[in-house]
Amino acid sequence: MLARYSVRELVHRPLRTILALLGVAVATAMLVDMLMLAGGIQRSFAELLSARGYELRISPKGTLPFDTEATIPNFASLMDTLAATNGVAGVGPVLASAVILAHGDGAAPSDLSVRAIALGIDPTEQGLFRLIDGEDPVENEVLLDQPTAEAFGVALGDMVEMRVAGGLDVAGRSAQMRVSGIGEFLYAARGDVPIAVPLEELQLLTGKLDRVSFAMIRVAEDAEAEAVRTELAGAARVEVVTLAGIVAQANERLSYFRQLALILGSVSLIVTSLLVGTIMAVSVSERLGTIAALRAIGISRRSIVGSLTAESLILCALAGAAGLGLGVIVAEYLETILSDFPGLPLAVEFFVLRPESLATAYVLLLAVGSVAGLVPAWRATQLEVATLLHAEEP
Repeated sequence: MLARYSVRELVHRPLRTILALLGVAVATAMLVDMLMLAGGIQRSFAELLSARGYELRISPKGTLPFDTEATIPNFASLMDTLAATNGVAGVGPVLASAVILAHGDGAAPSDLSVRAIALGIDPTEQGLFRLIDGEDPVENEVLLDQPTAEAFGVALGDMVEMRVAGGLDVAGRSAQMRVSGIGEFLYAARGDVPIAVPLEELQLLTGKLDRVSFAMIRVAEDAEAEAVRTELAGAARVEVVTLAGIVAQANERLSYFRQLALILGSVSLIVTSLLVGTIMAVSVSERLGTIAALRAIGISRRSIVGSLTAESLILCALAGAAGLGLGVIVAEYLETILSDFPGLPLAVEFFVLRPESLATAYVLLLAVGSVAGLVPAWRATQLEVATLLHAEEP
């Protein structure tokens, strides 16, 4: 009964209803996007870090992996310490260095060269890429990502040249490398050109013998990551962090996005409240005579308030459903813009679509819309019948 009457009132004023639906839908879309943004980066980043099963990271004191160009010296000695530590099931050392990747002999105009990030890895213990085609690199071999292979026009088995990009003592050093495979690099940012080579070869080429940029630690199934971290932190002069610790530090750096999401999400709820409240206040003021007549024939205040509140609830329910779909579409567009954020891996998503985000946005919208419609309805029913009739007079 209440729903039927409320729908009839909404249909009776089509222009007002359409404008209200559009306004609430846009506000809902903003709320959905902000809820997706608030927890999207953290969740996406955490899933990316844990995808390969390495629960700990070791880096030079006071840094995070890839945070600086600092390296860990005497890694062979540290490796012995890691191997003797209870709970360590595997170690994946990584050396990162800037190089020049070239294809051709330099005589043809079509020859290409590009600045790349070479990652020296142990193929048996690595969590930086997923192999798409071919094999992991061994001696005198290199693994490229798909965009680089396409840009260079190379296939498996072709030769490329890798030259050291910096450092006067190693400048000019180069090596001919056979393309062994194509991979998807998990932590590559937009514009990066990552390649993977055997660790020992990159150490020799760059002169960074017995040095690594960081190492990934795989913890045994029967061990706790925090317990292993504590033991390693006391035994080695390096920075040892868990995945949770890395995510927490990254969250501090990306706190701007959470604050932005909180502010804009709150604004969308306020806009919804004001919009629905204003529409319902106007609607109630136009029906003061009807409310007085209903009161005069014995209809209870509760029934009248319920009917008017149901009108705002139906309005929010319809607009909210449209707003959820609009929010998902807008989020996809914003994702393409924010994916250019410097230094952030392409695999990290800003807007992560989760059912709980959609449900939270919808529930908040209905709650705010109900309260916004309840207030003018309750105020009108508190007036005496004579007052209502007097207010209805032109």
